[in-house]
Amino acid sequence: MVDEEETQSEDSGQDPIEELQLKAKKQLTILFAACASSVVFLGMLGFTYTTLTGKLLSATQEPLIEMKNLSGLVSEEYSNLTMAVEFYNHQMKSLGQRLDDIDPTIDQTQFAKLENVIISQKHDFQVFLSSAQDAVFGLSEMVSGSRGWRQNFKSKLDLAIAASEARAFKLSDEVAAVSSIQEAIDGDVSAP
Repeated sequence: MVDEEETQSEDSGQDPIEELQLKAKKQLTILFAACASSVVFLGMLGFTYTTLTGKLLSATQEPLIEMKNLSGLVSEEYSNLTMAVEFYNHQMKSLGQRLDDIDPTIDQTQFAKLENVIISQKHDFQVFLSSAQDAVFGLSEMVSGSRGWRQNFKSKLDLAIAASEARAFKLSDEVAAVSSIQEAIDGDVSAP
């Protein structure tokens, strides 16, 4: 093999050192071209990665911001509903106290009708809370990772619905009791 190189160098008429220098320059040029193309490729890859991640981040942040705003609105609505429930509870207590203070000769059926209206309002309120719960569930299905606040609002709405149902049941029992008392009073009046 060494003999072949010697014969080739002798045939070409060039100095073997010059040949080696030419080969080294060619290899250095090829190495430089490979490095330059690798740097360009890595730069393009970095630019593509930066561009895509920027677009993905902006695309995912918009729904999250919207969900945050919507959850604030739902929380505000829940606070308003809680205040309305407290107001109705206060009204019912004051009506109950007034009923006890009023002379029993007054027609109790009017108060029973009023209680029936309040009971129907309670049922409407329960339907609204159920609709709000369905809306929160549907809203949470739109964005991944929203299970925590969905569970939080679900438990709060479940408590509000249960409290409303309990008050409606209590009012129903009171209406039945007032009706039976009224019937007993009417029966006593017609007995003599």
